[in-house]
Amino acid sequence: MTCIIGFVDKKNDCVWMGADSLGSNGYTKSVNTQPKVFHHDVFKNVVMGSTTTFRHIDLLKYSENLFPEVDFYKDKEIDHRYIVKTFIPNLIALFQSNIPSESETNRGANFLLGAKNKLFEIQNDYSVLVPDRDFAAVGCGRDVAIGSLISTTQYFKDDLGPADHILYALRAASDYCCGVQGPFVIINTMNDEVLTFDK
Repeated sequence: MTCIIGFVDKKNDCVWMGADSLGSNGYTKSVNTQPKVFHHDVFKNVVMGSTTTFRHIDLLKYSENLFPEVDFYKDKEIDHRYIVKTFIPNLIALFQSNIPSESETNRGANFLLGAKNKLFEIQNDYSVLVPDRDFAAVGCGRDVAIGSLISTTQYFKDDLGPADHILYALRAASDYCCGVQGPFVIINTMNDEVLTFDK
């Protein structure tokens, strides 16, 4: 299930992130009011969007230990090294302590992280990827979303804003993938605005 999309907005020096709202076990489905994309509870210039389980979303949103507070208040550079050496060890400790029923190899989550103006993909094995384009997607709708984003950023680059690129990609994934369904929620690292679209 799921389609999470991250988009780097160089004009406004921020990251946008959007997601669908479907929850499914492969047999049944429900639309959930708990967004899959969210601002971190402490650091509002950090957005995340997670696949796998809603338990991961709960932990990622409310944990106070993922980002050492002093680093953010000192405006520390958020780069690949920081995510690998600081964020990931804290993430592993968080999942080890709070997802005890899973084996060690199954505790990880595939999610996107937007910190200020940087976009990262965290994989299930805690690998940290930095997309070579200014966007990324995870979840079962990933391939369709990436195809849409390649098209819209290449052919409609000057006509669409970041939220439009994300919305069109989510709509495409919803049309083609049975595990993706609106409403669609879009947020950014610049402010606390939440955009919601029924479809």
